Amino acid sequence: MASSQQDLQEHFSSLSDKALMEIHEADLTPAAQAAYHHEMNHRGLVPEEADEPETPELSSGEKLVTVVEFESAEDAANAQAQLKKAGIPAYIAVTVPAAFERQAVSLLDPGVSDDELARLAEAAGQE
Repeated sequence: MASSQQDLQEHFSSLSDKALMEIHEADLTPAAQAAYHHEMNHRGLVPEEADEPETPELSSGEKLVTVVEFESAEDAANAQAQLKKAGIPAYIAVTVPAAFERQAVSLLDPGVSDDELARLAEAAGQE
């Protein structure tokens, strides 16, 4: 069921500034994007530029790229083995939603300091 432009404008106007700023414009339909832009302009808000994700690198400085993602550790290990067999260095990373970063780091590395956990929590709250 399609929403009218007025419904979309009412929806965006009901959101807090923070909620409006957290919207990913690319996820919106063209009609919703128009209503979103209207509300952002009305409030004088400027969307934050999406930071380029930091490219992971090895200690040698060589940059790493993600070529495929798996939900299964077994599938990831099989892909890693296949690449290594072909002479291609391959690494497996564990990723979690940002909201779980502090909990995951604490669970996997109990030696992380409280200061570092606080920094992670603060960073997660700003996203």
